[in-house]
Parts: sequence; C-alpha cells; structure tokens
Amino acid sequence: MDQIIPSFKKTIFDGSKDSIMDLTELGIDSLLDDGILKDVPIVGLLVGVKNTAQNIHDRNLLRQTLKFIQEFNSGTINEEKLIKYKEKINSDNRKAEEELGRVLIILNNNIELEKSKMIANLYRNYINEVINWDEFCEFSEIVRMLFISDLLCLRKIYTGQMKDTSGTSLYPIDRLASLGLVNTSMKAIFISNNSNSRTDKYVNLTSIGGKFYQTINRN
Repeated sequence: MDQIIPSFKKTIFDGSKDSIMDLTELGIDSLLDDGILKDVPIVGLLVGVKNTAQNIHDRNLLRQTLKFIQEFNSGTINEEKLIKYKEKINSDNRKAEEELGRVLIILNNNIELEKSKMIANLYRNYINEVINWDEFCEFSEIVRMLFISDLLCLRKIYTGQMKDTSGTSLYPIDRLASLGLVNTSMKAIFISNNSNSRTDKYVNLTSIGGKFYQTINRN
C-alpha cells in the first residue's frame, strides 16, 4: 500500500478527472496503447513501465478505479467539506490508508462497473457528511451483496411504483429484505363475486433502505 495509496489519493483529488474517459466506449487496451491515461498516477502505478496490464486482477482494478473516479467527480461535492477531508487524510497517514485502502479493496473485488459507481457515490456522500464512516462501510457491504438486477425493483419501491408483489417475482424482494433494505407484510385479498382469495406481500423501504438508495445514486 506504500505507493498505491498516495497514487490513488492524487488521482482522485489532484485534477486527473479530466483525463478519465468512459470505459464503456474505450477498452483498457485501447486506452493504454494510445497513452491517453499515461499521466494519471494510479494508471502509471498499475501498468508499470511497459505500459501494459497483463494481470487480470490489475486490469480489473484499473477498470473499476477509473470508473469510480469518473463517477466520483460527476456529482456535487461541497468545497469546504472537500478541503476539510483532504486536510484530514493528508495529515493522518493511518486514516488515509484505512479509508482509501478500504475503497481500493472494495473496487478490486467488484466485477460490475455499476457497483464501483455506487461506491463512488457513497464515498462522495461520506465526504459531504451525508453519511458517516460506519454507514459507508455498512452500505458498501450491502453493495457487495446486492444483485445488480434487483436495483430496478429497489427503484420502483423507492418511487412508489411498486407497493405489493402482485405481478412480480418474489425472489428480488426477498433478497432486498435479507439485506435490510425493505420490509414486507402479508395481506389476504378477497376477490369480488368469488370465494377465492390470494395473499399479496406488501413492500416498503426501511429507513436504512431509503438512505442507502439515496446515497448510491449521483446527486
């Protein structure tokens, strides 16, 4: 971590954001071959002097880190709070390694770029003091366990488009409930002019679920 933490910190906070391009349009090999990102500190450290990233883990970390930085800089950051945070990690190497090191470990374990975008939004909200460090750690763990395909279901519950399970599959809701993001309740529905009935599962976000959804999205 001796070199990677300072490189990561410099890449995030010292103006490299203008060099970060959308990796969904240009692949890693193209970016490295063209030398577009040669001046980005974290890139130079990961690809080395030969300007290649052969190791699959290094390639993944590079992709996830660049997506994280791109998303992090796409949202709004309070300037005073950003200065305050930079002063904190610049004056305390242990704090910088604890926090930036954790972010890098999370990014290295990601497969989907979408999760690195969510981590970037969480981290920006942490700097903006919308969430504290414990919440960042808790929410990033939820991101790790979250099925990307369940985000649509979470969005519908958050916006009120989905209030019960009629016409939808139960397993995404059960997974979200297992993460503590939604509450469920059962209610029997009697059908008019019919002796039959069905049991629907009603859903709503928990307080943690609402805050989680707000802070994983760009603002």
